[in-house]
Order: sequence, then structure tokens, then C-alpha cells
Amino acid sequence: MHNNPFESSNSADLEQQLNNVLAFVIGEAQPEPSPSSIEEQSSLHKGLYYLQQKQFPSAARWLRHAAMNGDNKAQFYMGLLFAKGQGVPQSVYHAVAWLSLAKSQGYSAATVVLEDLKPYIATRRYKDAECYAASLYEQIHQLHFVSNLKNSPE
Repeated sequence: MHNNPFESSNSADLEQQLNNVLAFVIGEAQPEPSPSSIEEQSSLHKGLYYLQQKQFPSAARWLRHAAMNGDNKAQFYMGLLFAKGQGVPQSVYHAVAWLSLAKSQGYSAATVVLEDLKPYIATRRYKDAECYAASLYEQIHQLHFVSNLKNSPE
């Protein structure tokens, strides 16, 4: 088990794979919004904008907001940010949790990255991260339930 995936002999390979996945997914994103129109965009689009600008702390903040609103693409990006330690502390555990959540909600690209991360985390920690993903799922749906109750007519 490696604590830090970028300390192993395969670290350059994993980092390159993560860079390739990130470049591919960002390439599929909508055109880069102008700074003046960013206020009108969704949390995901704001996060993608900041990600493209390499302003990782801002990207992480907006992507987490979108991820906690149930956006599986934002959950995927949160997993990548944690895997690389961009805008958030580097944590394979948290990367696996967010990627597992994205995968469980139909974002198939997460499967490939999860397989790439498996050598860098103990099986027990991997299972713990999946349990954490389940608790995130419950939190997200609880937030939506409470929000829907507040917005529904009595």
C-alpha cells in the first residue's frame, strides 16, 4: 500500500493518466464562459470555468457545491481534484469516495479512474471510502428532501 500515489515508481504514469482523463473531460465541457457571464452559470459551469483557469481552490468550492446538489459530473471532478491534490488536500480515500459516488449515479468515466487508483489504497480503506460515498449519497438526498419540503406549498 502506498500512502501517496505520487511517491511510487508508477507515479508519473498515474499522474499522466489523471491529466489525460481531466483534459479529455474538460475538452467535452461547454465553451469557456466569459468572466462577466459567470454569475449566471450553474455551480458546475463555474467550477469548470475555474478549473480551466487553473484556479483550483475556487474550482473545488464550486464543484463541491454542484456535487452536493447531486451532479455526478461534479462528483467525478471532485474525485480527480482529491486524487491530484488540486485545491483540496491530496487524498486517495476521498478521491475514491467521490468517484464511487459518481459511478453509482451513472458517470461511467469514474470506473476507469477508480481502477487506476486501486493500487494506491488498501482494500479495507477502499471499502471504507465506498461506505463514505454511501453516506454522502444519503446527505445529498436528505438535503434535497428538506429543500423540497421548504419549497412545496402547504
